[in-house]
Amino acid sequence: MYEYHKNTLSIPAKLLYEDWGLITYNNYQNLCKRGKLVRTKEGRGPGNEPFVSFHDLPVHQGVDFKKLCIEGLGEPKEVLVRNKLENYIVPDVKAIRFFAEHRKPNGRPLSDEDQREKATSVMILNGIRMLFSDPKLKRKAFGTKTSMIWDEVSIAVNGLNSNKEKPKWIFSLPGNPRRLKAKYENYLKDGYEVFLHKGEGQKNAQIIKDEIADFILAKYCLPIKMSIPEVLNAYDVEAEKRNWKSLTEAAIYNWLYQPERERIWTLARHGLSAYNKKYKHTITRDRSDWFPNAYWAIDGTKLDWIHYWDDSTNKMGAKLKIDVMFDVYSEKIIGWDLSFTESHIEHFKAIKMAVNEAQCRPYYLTYDHQGGHKMDRMQTLYDSLMAIEGQGTHHPNKARNHSNPSEQLFARFQQQVITNFWFSDGQGVTVKREDNKMNTDFILENKANLKTVEELQKAWLAAVNIWNTKKHPHFEMSRNEVYQHEMPMKEPLTLWDIMDKMWIEETKRLVTYKGSGINVNISGVDYEFEVYNSKGEVDSDFRYKNIGKKFKVRYDPDFLDGYVQLYTKDEKDNYVWIANAEPKRKHQNIPALMKEGDKEKWFADMQVRKLELERTQRELKALEDRTGINRQTLIEDTDLLIKMGGNITKMEQLITEAIDNEYDF
Repeated sequence: MYEYHKNTLSIPAKLLYEDWGLITYNNYQNLCKRGKLVRTKEGRGPGNEPFVSFHDLPVHQGVDFKKLCIEGLGEPKEVLVRNKLENYIVPDVKAIRFFAEHRKPNGRPLSDEDQREKATSVMILNGIRMLFSDPKLKRKAFGTKTSMIWDEVSIAVNGLNSNKEKPKWIFSLPGNPRRLKAKYENYLKDGYEVFLHKGEGQKNAQIIKDEIADFILAKYCLPIKMSIPEVLNAYDVEAEKRNWKSLTEAAIYNWLYQPERERIWTLARHGLSAYNKKYKHTITRDRSDWFPNAYWAIDGTKLDWIHYWDDSTNKMGAKLKIDVMFDVYSEKIIGWDLSFTESHIEHFKAIKMAVNEAQCRPYYLTYDHQGGHKMDRMQTLYDSLMAIEGQGTHHPNKARNHSNPSEQLFARFQQQVITNFWFSDGQGVTVKREDNKMNTDFILENKANLKTVEELQKAWLAAVNIWNTKKHPHFEMSRNEVYQHEMPMKEPLTLWDIMDKMWIEETKRLVTYKGSGINVNISGVDYEFEVYNSKGEVDSDFRYKNIGKKFKVRYDPDFLDGYVQLYTKDEKDNYVWIANAEPKRKHQNIPALMKEGDKEKWFADMQVRKLELERTQRELKALEDRTGINRQTLIEDTDLLIKMGGNITKMEQLITEAIDNEYDF
């Protein structure tokens, strides 16, 4: 019988010198001393039986011991053995998530069975790696003979499912020792990707060029948002007419999702907002010279607290609005007003409190597009509020601008403070996640304990105090303490300086090159890089072809202020250098802090988004002109289809006759 000793497949030694009579007992002892036989268990003591390694059975005096053993006992893989490898097979959450999120070239996910099989294979290889990492565990699990190590590993892996009818583990690893070793080494090198098929759809995609490329891209650009299978169906009809070669969904998918084409159909299919979200070039603000009261931001929003008020039929709801002035540098709330409206009166009250707190003029002020800010009286107030010698300036935030600081601060203030009060309605009833919804039952059960507007004034003061005393995200101190930092520039101001100018009434992996450049976290620090050309300008041609691509980033930790290198894979799957990316240029948007030449550089970088959009629009227009496939032809084809009652054959016949008549001289 076969047995495992020291995790080595073994047979009783007496089979050789007693049962089968292949050698004498003295010969057995001599062969063991000479290493021809490897003893895995000593036979000392009563009841103990010696065992020798099956894999080390020799050919002695022309007799193949291993062959005779198989004839006598059968194949060893049919033997149920205790497998020490199984103790080291543990779930790999990252592998499970990787295969769950992976998409094939046609955009479809792996099947549940395929995900489970690949993740289990990873877990088994992880177990082998764990045993290999500790020499003691390795010897205990797979024996001491180096030349036989992968034979033992293969037996352990194959033995995981010795019960073929009810396999415990579902995996896809080679049964052959040599191939299993190669798979393991490739896994150590390339990770989870060794279990994915490479190059799917690539060869087929090579025929997509010229007229074929224009046809496919133009169809996919249409605002009716055809799916890839629908584009393929349209292509097949056209291919039959023009004698084009056949394509697959995977080939079309791979070709369309190249960055230089994806940006074109993103603009055409989804519009300017979607295009800007992914491709618009951004400006990074230089905050290194900022200080308290350099930048103020005022914004208003609904206060997510349920309360009682007199004018409601049920006297319960979230009706109050809050107008808040932030000092952007410290994030401290320096002024506010709580009321049922959001007008210039509430803005003035918040400003009044901020001025009393700061006792100085700000150098920069931004606000939203709410009508109260644009009134002449508020604009006059802002003019008189700003720093004079420091050329202070104010303006509304640009529409759909994602860099509005007050909105970002409001969002964190709501999440970290406001929603922690039990009478908060959270983010409203339209959100999808249950964690973001209020518990309506709880509120109704405790409606007698809801606060009045007067009581919420005190609650708001507590909320402001909590926010201002919390640690600042970028300093090892509270927002109040950051607000006390030294001000290198300061123009004193009192409320009385501005009151006479206004009539007072009662918010380590592959890295994707994005529209903002490439962001890398090194040792817990975030760095931003961008590719510039030899003239020091933003390299729009590189951006045009590479936004959305993933790069391997190489860097010298002592030269991060110089540049990093970007690498990508070539057709032979080797990493090749593509470009150097330099630290992204930062721009100062406070005029008082600008240096000579800063404004010109800012303007040049601001032009990038405009020039790239115009280029994309030109290529889209040229594509439509070449193919004749555009929004107008879509409308005309649809109208004709409706006119023909959906009779495609008749419609094509009429079109053919019309063309023949046109050239009938």
